[in-house]
Amino acid sequence: MPVVSTEWEVTSARIRILPQRYRHFRHSVWQNYTDVGTRAMNCGDIALAKLMFTEALAEARKEELLDYRLAVSFAHVGHTQFSQGEFPQAANSYLRALAITRNVKNTPKEFEIMLLETLADIRLEQGQLRLAKRHLTRALNLREIHTPEQKDQRAKILLKLASVFSEFGDTDQALALYEKSKEIRST
Repeated sequence: MPVVSTEWEVTSARIRILPQRYRHFRHSVWQNYTDVGTRAMNCGDIALAKLMFTEALAEARKEELLDYRLAVSFAHVGHTQFSQGEFPQAANSYLRALAITRNVKNTPKEFEIMLLETLADIRLEQGQLRLAKRHLTRALNLREIHTPEQKDQRAKILLKLASVFSEFGDTDQALALYEKSKEIRST
């Protein structure tokens, strides 16, 4: 290893070497921010939760490769934005989390489904019914494929979809979805 002598060389070495050597440390820092943010959110302190999740996001962004933690961090920040009524910002955060989730291997499908369901809730709050329908339809398809045993979750999505179709004025489709939801819950 070459001898580092100037301040610029020291900085350059830190940028290249330290991130890889202390990767486990960054993971624990990210985890700590995430844990504190989650506790704050559970206690109703949304401002502190948002601050901690933003710090966790900054830590996750330091990774060279796309990482599942980056998607989780975007989702957490989006959740705080949703809680504060910042719907456009929340939608953007969830869309970024969804894009990362689709590009990272071994990401649990349950997480992608949760992102889609929350995006649909945000779109419903914004009055964007077509986008809500798209997100709910995709979430339902993923649930049927990857988590067929979670019947209550599928039934809830069907009820939300029925509500969207009802808003569109398509009462026949809304009733069919409602009946399908009822059938799933009874089995």
